[in-house]
Amino acid sequence: MTSFVPPLTRLVLALCCLVSLAVAAPAQTLHEINRANGFHEMLMAIGPGFIAAVKSAPETPPQKIQDALAAAMEGAFDANKMEAAIEARMADKLPARDLSDLASFYASPLGKHVTALEIQASTAEERQRKTIEGPKILRELPSRDPARLALYKKLLEDLSAVDTGEAVALNMGYAMLSEMLGAAGKPLPDDQIMALLRQRSEGLRHDIETDVMASVAYIYRDLPLDDLRLYQTFLISPAGSHYYDQMQVALGAVMTDEARSFGHRFFVALGYRKA
Repeated sequence: MTSFVPPLTRLVLALCCLVSLAVAAPAQTLHEINRANGFHEMLMAIGPGFIAAVKSAPETPPQKIQDALAAAMEGAFDANKMEAAIEARMADKLPARDLSDLASFYASPLGKHVTALEIQASTAEERQRKTIEGPKILRELPSRDPARLALYKKLLEDLSAVDTGEAVALNMGYAMLSEMLGAAGKPLPDDQIMALLRQRSEGLRHDIETDVMASVAYIYRDLPLDDLRLYQTFLISPAGSHYYDQMQVALGAVMTDEARSFGHRFFVALGYRKA
């Protein structure tokens, strides 16, 4: 059990960084927005990100664990299923005026450009490149472009990206860990589970902030500073902030449900409990 928790922390970190960067795009209905903005592509990247995080563990798990993980991943974090669940949670939460304002901005040249950058960054090749190049770009910003660095920090602060990432990571970790402990016949009270998770996740918030900042630095590296300011202004507008707030809540809840379901299937595959 304990040997699985560190990979779990890295796994959740990889997912919450994806969550922290999702934004809206041109459309008149919620489904169109979530399909036009790269949100669906982001959801499709969660499963592979989950697997990659597990494989990044310093020690190779026993074959039995690897087989159980592979079995548990069957149907886990399915993009279409999560998208439907998210839209159900967000139904009627955004007024028509907000949807119209979202459509107007993302139909603009700047909106189309930003959307293209974000969709491109969700591809497997770009995610790998972002992991390598993002930290390098971020390290150079204090001396090369402090104004851009300050704007990146303001953008993440306005969107509560780090707070959201940490909350989602802990909720997912709690759901998975509680399911696993229960399946192993060693249930713990909620406060003890959360204390154990926080102990195992020490430094998680710092890691999230660093990773999200590196991702932002990479994705928007070629976006002119004035355009970045305009984009930041839109994201904190009523339409942008309403969409982002509702999306974060819905996505966090759905990912937590998926994490709990994964934990259940994992222990079924190990033979600890019946399906």
